[in-house]
This record gives sequence, structure tokens and C-alpha cells, in this order.
Amino acid sequence: MDINQLKSTWKGMDEKVSITTDLKQLLRENKHPVLKGIRLQMTIEILAWTIFLVLYYDGLDGHQKPLYANLLLVGAALFVLGHSLAGYFSAKNLVRAADLKQSLVRYLGVLKKYAFLSIASRVCVAICLLLFFITTIQFTTTKYILLAGIVSIFPIQAYLLSRIWKKRIEKIKLTLQGLSD
Repeated sequence: MDINQLKSTWKGMDEKVSITTDLKQLLRENKHPVLKGIRLQMTIEILAWTIFLVLYYDGLDGHQKPLYANLLLVGAALFVLGHSLAGYFSAKNLVRAADLKQSLVRYLGVLKKYAFLSIASRVCVAICLLLFFITTIQFTTTKYILLAGIVSIFPIQAYLLSRIWKKRIEKIKLTLQGLSD
């Protein structure tokens, strides 16, 4: 092996090591655009649900609603809060394997499960919120029509949320694919 070949091989290794180090730094510091979006969404959700739980009892007449409606609503909100916190801490510590590729593969699996639970928890909290509000309503034909309209929005919201998560997962897959090349 001649010295020029050795130098070119060495330079190639430096670039790969530098790229891998840069990618690890991006993931450790949450600078990846997908991770920033996930972190922002979770931070907003945590703040919003915390404020909601503090204010709902007096602000939304929770004291006039049945106990089961309050328990369902608080339970669903706490589930969403816990889910968001778990996702936040999961997105914060991504590098958990020997190398970057294994870490991303592992994170992709975690992200798929998290996305499913995210959609399910949103549907659950929407149903609990609806039950909370309708427990003391005297229904008429007009109110049933309004209720049907509100309920018809749930599948649309679930679909839109699933598209958001699908795009995020695809971006992580593209990053993983680019790392494999």
C-alpha cells in the first residue's frame, strides 16, 4: 500500500467519523427538525393539559357534573400528560445503542408505538371530554344533530394526527436510510 492510498483512506475515514459524530451531536442535542417538532408539540400539550386540569373544575362547572364524568376526564387528561412526558423524555435521550444506526432503528420502533398511543389517547380524551360536557344536557333533535356533527369530527382528527405521525416516521426512516448508504 502506497502512502497516497493510505492518506486517501484516512481522509475518507475522517469524513465518516466526523459525519457520525455530527449526527450523534444532532440527536443528543435534539437539533434534528423532526425531533424539535415532536418536542415542541409535547411541551405545548403538557402546558395546555396542566392548565386545563387546574382550571376545569371551577371554569367548566366540574362540581356540577357526575363523579364518573370528572374521573373519566381527569384520568384521560392525566393519561395524555403522562404519555406526553414519557415521549418528551424518550425524545430527549435517543442514543441508546452501540452505534448511531442501531439507536435510530431502536428509536424508530419506539416512535411507531408512541405514535399509535398518541392517536389512541387523543381519541380517548376527546370521548371523555364529550361525555363530561353532555352529562347534564337535556337533548333535543337539534342537540342530537350537533352531537353527531361533533362526533363526526373525531375520525377526521385521528386521520390528520396519523398523517402527521406518518410523515415524522418517514423522515426518520429517510435519515436512517441515508445513514445506511
